[in-house]
Amino acid sequence: MKVGIVGIGNMGSKYVNKFRELNIPYVLIDTEAKQFEKYPENVPKYTDLDEALERENIDFLFVATSPNFHIPIAKKAIERNINVMVEKPPALERKEFEDALNFAHKNDVVLAVSEIEINSSSIRNLKLDRNIEKVEAFRLNLGKGYINPFFDLAWHDLYIFSYLFGSFKIEKVNVEGNVVDVKAHSENTEFELKVAWLNPFLKRNWYLKSDKDFITLDFVEDKIIYPSGQTVEKDGADKLRLMIEKFINNPSYESSYRALNILKEIEKINI
Repeated sequence: MKVGIVGIGNMGSKYVNKFRELNIPYVLIDTEAKQFEKYPENVPKYTDLDEALERENIDFLFVATSPNFHIPIAKKAIERNINVMVEKPPALERKEFEDALNFAHKNDVVLAVSEIEINSSSIRNLKLDRNIEKVEAFRLNLGKGYINPFFDLAWHDLYIFSYLFGSFKIEKVNVEGNVVDVKAHSENTEFELKVAWLNPFLKRNWYLKSDKDFITLDFVEDKIIYPSGQTVEKDGADKLRLMIEKFINNPSYESSYRALNILKEIEKINI
């Protein structure tokens, strides 16, 4: 088995580190040759995607470029019957992603979307033994991303919400500078989310509220705090490695269906 990584900047370099740990042969693909300087000479490196796909026997392709290029890159792999995982968001428009998903189905390969936070200790170890009426969520970052706070930050929380509580509808999105407030709901649970770029402090918390109390998910420390005071600390498993292993061992469209629902909801708002 051999994997390819397209875009070896910040996120792409993290993929490379995990493939090293897993002892899986990898191919580096990036339009900027200077990105290759820190990697061993014996690692295959290409600045041209078509050349890499033609010359290397790649089984899985991981795409960590700017979102604008995710689908064009993915389609080149799909037409060669290569399973693909793209970083979030997979596309900026629903139709572009839907067409790529249909193309993958026709070629009998999987197009998946990175959902790294579903593999966090906080989500994997969460026990919900009560009806959650409302979720209040915060993802306030110190830095800045690719597109805007909604696509770069809120996307994580929307796929987590969908994973835990099913498909949802976005009611309202309010944008004020680098801060975005989102209101949504699934069949039985309300969702209020605040995300921000360039925030003076880091905060990534969820408060899952029932009629009497609430469960806290701390995604920075990756721990769960139950109303009783019981704390479930991070279990030590690496969430990126878990996501990679799941995709390689059992490729699934599940993440793409959630992503498609998110993009459909985004179409209804002006963001």
